[in-house]
Parts: sequence; C-alpha cells; structure tokens
Amino acid sequence: MNAKEIWHGLSDGHWLSAMLTPANRNRLMKLALAIADQVAFSGSNFVFSVLLGRWMLYETYGAFTYAYSILILLATFHNALLLEPFTVFGSSQYRFTLKTYTDRMARLQWYWGVVISGISLPFGLVLWAAGNRGLGEAMVGMAIAQGAILYFWYVRRKWYVLQHIERAVIGTTLYAVIQIVGAALLHHLGALTPLSAFATIGAAGLIAGLVGQSTRTDEDEAPQSLPLPPLVREHWQYGKWLMIAGIFAWLTGYSYNVLTGSILSLADTGGLKALQNLINPVTQLLTAFNLVFIPWIARRHAERGSQGMNRDLALYAVFSTGCAALYWVALSLFREPIFSLLYGGRYTEYSDLLPALALIPLVSAFTTSWTIGMRVLRQTQLLFWVDSIGAAFTITVGVLLVVQFGLSGAVAGSVISTVIRIPVLIVLWRRATRASISEQEPSTS
Repeated sequence: MNAKEIWHGLSDGHWLSAMLTPANRNRLMKLALAIADQVAFSGSNFVFSVLLGRWMLYETYGAFTYAYSILILLATFHNALLLEPFTVFGSSQYRFTLKTYTDRMARLQWYWGVVISGISLPFGLVLWAAGNRGLGEAMVGMAIAQGAILYFWYVRRKWYVLQHIERAVIGTTLYAVIQIVGAALLHHLGALTPLSAFATIGAAGLIAGLVGQSTRTDEDEAPQSLPLPPLVREHWQYGKWLMIAGIFAWLTGYSYNVLTGSILSLADTGGLKALQNLINPVTQLLTAFNLVFIPWIARRHAERGSQGMNRDLALYAVFSTGCAALYWVALSLFREPIFSLLYGGRYTEYSDLLPALALIPLVSAFTTSWTIGMRVLRQTQLLFWVDSIGAAFTITVGVLLVVQFGLSGAVAGSVISTVIRIPVLIVLWRRATRASISEQEPSTS
C-alpha cells in the first residue's frame, strides 16, 4: 500500500469506525470511568494530606504519617488475602456466581475489620498511656478507622470486578466530599488532630461503603453454594505469597516513613510525606489503569489462554511508562512553584529531593505489566523473590543510609530499593511464561 492509499484510508474515516466498535467503545468508557474514579479517590486523598501538611505542625503531621504507614502495612495483608484473590477469581472462575461470591466477601470484610482493630488498638493505647500522646493518638485513630477504610476499598473493588465502574465513581465522590469537608470543618473548629483526621477518613469510608454496598447486584448466572471455609483456603493459597511479597514491598517503600520517625524525628517523617504527596497522583492514576486492566486480562486469559498476553502486557507497559515519564518531567521542572502553591512556603527545604523520589512511580510503571502477568498466571510465589530484594536492601543498606545521610538517605534508599528489583523481575517473568507454555502444551505420551 502506497502513501496515497494510506492517506485515503485515513481521510475517509473508515479507520475511525473500525476502531470505535461497540466492544472498543465500551472498553474506552470503562477506562474513562476508572480514571474519573481514581482521580476522585486519589485527588481527595491528595488534597486531604496536603491540607494536613499545611495546617498541622511538622511533628503532628509526622505522627499521622507514621500511623498511616502502619495502616498501609495492614492493608498489605488485606490486599493479598482478600482484594487480589477477589479481583482474579471474581473475573474468572466465579464470574457466573458473582452475587454469592461478593456476599461472602462482604462477610469476610466485616470479620477482618473487627479482628484487626482488636489487635492493633492496644498498641496505640499503650503509647498514649506511656506519654507519647501524639503518636499514641494517631495509632488509636488508625486502629479504630482501619476497618471502615478497608471496607470502602473492598466496595470499590467489587464494582470493578462486576464491571459497574460507574457505581464505584458515585461512592468515591461521596467519600471525597465527606473527607475534605470534614477536614476543613475540623480545622475551622481548631480540632484537627491525628485522631480526628483518622476519624474523618473512617467516617467517609464507612458512609461511602454502606451506600455502595446497598446497590443491588445482578443475580448469579449459574447459582451455587460457596461455603466460607473453602473460599478462605483458596484465598490463602493464592494470597500467601502475595502477602509476604507485600510486606517486602512495604519495606521497600512505606517503611522509610517509620524509619525516619524512629531514627530521625517525626518532623522528618512529615517532610518525607510532603514529598510523597506529590508523587501519589501518578501512582494512583497507574492504579486506576491496573484496576481496569487486571480484570480484563484475567478474563482474556481465562477465555483464550496465554496467546497474545505478552503483546497486551508490552503495550500496557509502554502506555503506563509514558504517562509516568511525563509526570516526572513536570515535577522536576516545576517543583518549586508546586511547593509554594500547595504548602504555602512550607517544606521547601525538601524540594530538591523530589526529582529523585519521583523516579519510583516511573520504575513501577515500567515493571507493573510483568507483576500483573504473574498474578494472572497465578505465579504469585515469584513475587516473593522480586520484592525480597528491595526489602533486604532496606533493612541493611537502607537503614545505614538513613542514619548516615538523614532524609536524603531515606529518599536514596527508597529509589534504589525499587530499581534493584528490575533484573530479578525480568528473569522470573521469563520463568513464569515458560512454565505457562509448558502447561498448555499437549502431552506427547
């Protein structure tokens, strides 16, 4: 085909009608809704965290950040044992029994919130009673609110699995409004503390979650009973390696908030959080892409096998890495006015560290397609080895970097812990794909 024929094909609009098939339009609409949902979710969290940074003392903000990092650790267990299996199983083997499956998941979610609060609350009370009021208050607030927060995370994921993302958007919008208005009201009343901040997030999560859960789910296409014990065992078998890998991933990233608060000061933790706030929007945007892509690729693999999956994953990696690269350039060029605008002149002493820290979502975007592929192939045990590399670096060299170089060492440790995972991930991905191909090949015996 010559250049004239190509131009004629483009100009007559046939290419556009071919691209905008009903299936593609539906997929684009879901992607747009997922982006809108994630913008509302990450945007409200971003605004909430920035407002706390503007209105709280450095030490108080550091105490909130310290406790929130512990919440992320607890969410790692929750994600590995509940949300990740729910996403993959609900999009594949239980896709015709989704109403029953989501009902069982809702019950497990409530059990989770009660048990974890009962375990974590005493630690905060001990810290408070021992005289560390700021950190103790933050830990108590986290222990009380975590169940409601994670419940809302489940309800959002439910609507992604059911492919009714518009319902997730409604719940997230409600969550965002309650969270931001609550923070502003507390500041106006002079009652903004780590405890009240966590109470605000918890209230927003509980209300939005209950509203989202109240919406009726479509009836099962192929009803069957799903007793809880077998489901729990199945989730455990899938998620146990993800759980350990998640702990390692937490050590690679969020643990530096705890390290700075324990080795340096809570004020330094507040400074590190001020930097992290600025890379969170692109991280959350990538999460939005993942929430749409994982159920889609899981269904595609269940229906068609591994054929074409490598190509889909490669295209997804190019797309997500391009988005992260553009964001990195913007942050690097405009970091000083961004700090002045968001924090009112506070935390500017940390702004030179931002370009380095912003490499983390860039690296994560580059590697996320491989980790998604391992999840779909159910080779989750391999993620254990990937994240163990970064964790091992953190608890050895990373600690020394924080001790020796302070907050600059914490940023350097976070970046290096993320980068050194890449070679291991490449090797293990090749192993996972070879194993998948071997399983699909017919036996010659």
